[in-house]
Amino acid sequence: MEHFIIFDMDGVLVNTEPLQYELWKETFAQRGLEIDYDHYKGCIGSNPKRLMQLIWEGYGVDFREDTDIRPRYEALKKAYLLEHPAPAIEGAAETVRALKEKGYRMAVASSSPQAYIEKFIAQLGLTDCFELLFSADKVGGRAKPAPDVFLATAAALGAAPGDCVVIEDSHNGVLAARAAGMRVLGFPNPDSGEQDLSQAEVLFFPFRELLQHL
Repeated sequence: MEHFIIFDMDGVLVNTEPLQYELWKETFAQRGLEIDYDHYKGCIGSNPKRLMQLIWEGYGVDFREDTDIRPRYEALKKAYLLEHPAPAIEGAAETVRALKEKGYRMAVASSSPQAYIEKFIAQLGLTDCFELLFSADKVGGRAKPAPDVFLATAAALGAAPGDCVVIEDSHNGVLAARAAGMRVLGFPNPDSGEQDLSQAEVLFFPFRELLQHL
């Protein structure tokens, strides 16, 4: 039996969650709304559509059909990343390389756009370690906690869901992996907003401990 590992990216391989919050906070401030972390963190692991729903529910301000808000965010993010590399999770790159040497087949399944996935994985020097870099944008509107991105990634790998292990740092991601019928191991990243990972099979920290659970 072949063994497959599917990694989330943000908060698992690169520590982008604090950055993304600050950029969204600045984006909404440009439109006259001050947001706090408690209203934001429910979208971690999901997508901007989920964030707009949380803003509507928490503040009563409706950006759900706004065509300006996401381009503003993307422009801020692009400008930042031109000047700064993505912050790596300590121990992630060496752990991924060790897993490749052990013969695992691996992919990334992320809610981030495809261009960012490819950019960040290249910055980590891990492009050759992954058979597939897969964005949830490819599966339409159903982001995590829906299982779509994980099921599509497994299908592209030619893997049965039961042969896949997912590595996640978010509540939405853990729920998505469970709904896909996959094992899920939780990485409790302290910068990901005290996520509820209670439905993960096991928690590991620091990242190098992942090797002990596979």
